[in-house]
Amino acid sequence: MKNQKENIVLKKINFKTIFPYLGLVGVIVFFQIYSGGRVLSTANFKAIISECFFIIIGVTGYIFIMAQGNLDFSIGSVMGLCCATAAVGAGIHPLLAIPFAVVPGIIAGYINGFVHVKLKIGSLIGTMSVQYIVNGILVLALAGGSLTAPISMLQWNTLTVKFIVIIIVLSAGFYVFRFTAYGKRCRAIGSCAEAAKQSGVKIGKLKIAAFMTVGAISGLLGFFSLIRTGTSTVLTGSELFMNVLCAALLGGIPLSGGAGAKFSSAVIGSLTMAFLTNGMVLMGLSTYDKQLIKGIVFLITIAISFERKNLVVIK
Repeated sequence: MKNQKENIVLKKINFKTIFPYLGLVGVIVFFQIYSGGRVLSTANFKAIISECFFIIIGVTGYIFIMAQGNLDFSIGSVMGLCCATAAVGAGIHPLLAIPFAVVPGIIAGYINGFVHVKLKIGSLIGTMSVQYIVNGILVLALAGGSLTAPISMLQWNTLTVKFIVIIIVLSAGFYVFRFTAYGKRCRAIGSCAEAAKQSGVKIGKLKIAAFMTVGAISGLLGFFSLIRTGTSTVLTGSELFMNVLCAALLGGIPLSGGAGAKFSSAVIGSLTMAFLTNGMVLMGLSTYDKQLIKGIVFLITIAISFERKNLVVIK
C-alpha cells in the first residue's frame, strides 16, 4: 500500500515543470563550488547583472514569438544592425541613438512577419533568410571596420540603469503576456491556430505584431550593446539567438508554444543561462569550450522538454 501511494505521488509530479528550477539551482551550486565561491560573491554581482541583462530582455520579447509556436533566427543579426544604426544616430546627437536603434528593429520585425504571414513561408526559413540579408547589409555598411559612439555615452552603462530597465521591461512584458488580449491570443495561436481563427482572432496581424515586438527588443539591445562596448562590429549580437533560445528552453518554454509558454519560465531560464555563461567565464574556459558546453546543455534541454506528440512545432 505504501509503495502504491509513493507511485501515485511520483506520477503527479511533473518533472518537466520542476526541471527549470532544478537546473537553476544545479548550475549555481556547480559553479559556486568549482569557481571557489566566486559566483555568488559581491564582486561578481555586476557581471551577473550584465550577463543576465541581454538574455532576460531578449527572452521577454521572444516569448511572444515562441507562444505562437514560431522562432526568429534573425534576432542577433538585427541587434547588430541596430547597434550600427544607433552609432550613426549617436554621431548626430547621443539621444538620437535610441530611436535610431529601435525603429530599424521594428522595421526588420515587420519584414520577418510579412515574409511569414503574407508570403506564407515558415518562420524557420523566413527569419533565417532575413538573418543572412541583414548580415550582408551590416558587412557592406561597416566595410570590414566598425562604428564608434561618443565616449560620453559609455557613462550610461551603469548597473543602476540596467537594473531599472530590467524591472520596467519585465513588468511590462509580464502584464502584457498574462493579462492582455494580445498575450492571451498569442498563446491561443500556439495551442490551435485554427480554433483561434474561428474565434475571431486575427492571426496574421498578431503574428506580425509578435515579430515586431522581437524587433523592438533587438533594437533596444543594440543600443545597450553600443553603450557597453562603445563600438559596433559585424560580430555584435552573434551569440544572442542561441543564448535567448537556450534560456527559453531551459526555463521550460515549449517549442510548440501554447498554454505551456509561461512568463515565469523566461525569468528562470534567463537566470540559468546567465549563471551558466558567467560560471564558464570564471573557470577560464575558452570560446570553443563554452560553445561545446552550451551545445550539450541545449541538446539535453531539447531531449527533456521536446513534445514528441507534436512533431511539427515550428509553424
